[in-house]
Amino acid sequence: MKPRAAIAALVATAAWVTLSHFDWEKSDNGVLLLVDGRAVDAQGWLSDRFNRMQRDCHEVSQLPPQDERLLAATLALKAHSPPDSETVRITKAWTAGSWMIVEAAFDTLLPAVVLMKQVDSQWTIATQGIWSGQTHPWQAAPLIRSYLAGRVPDAPRPLLACFEPSPQTLNLPQQKTD
Repeated sequence: MKPRAAIAALVATAAWVTLSHFDWEKSDNGVLLLVDGRAVDAQGWLSDRFNRMQRDCHEVSQLPPQDERLLAATLALKAHSPPDSETVRITKAWTAGSWMIVEAAFDTLLPAVVLMKQVDSQWTIATQGIWSGQTHPWQAAPLIRSYLAGRVPDAPRPLLACFEPSPQTLNLPQQKTD
């Protein structure tokens, strides 16, 4: 075999073997890349990286655990779906203007991410502003951001863009970050 033909055959074989490990799968939430049968949310990964590069979080602040607004938010969450919601613990919260987004954990309910709006001096849950459940195999942050943005179109974009879910709060596997 001539050297050029051997190199071409080697390159073609290497490409074929490499590509045989990859496939695409359509799902309700989009398209997943399958690597040896294991689902990877490549689109979510790219979306999350793009979000981190372009977002502006100067209008968004994370609330410290002792912030008085968390008490009002906790009371609104407790009243939302008793008796299960009465065990709510807000694990993280961010605000932008009269809006708040909180991560909430419960004893018997799945963890939740909730959008809230301040009306007068009361914090209320935004209509359709609750996400709860598992995200696997999807990247959590882009999935939750997209879900909430679609359900609550008047929510501030910087608040949603700057939201970063906690893996331990949402029972998600730790994701490597850059």
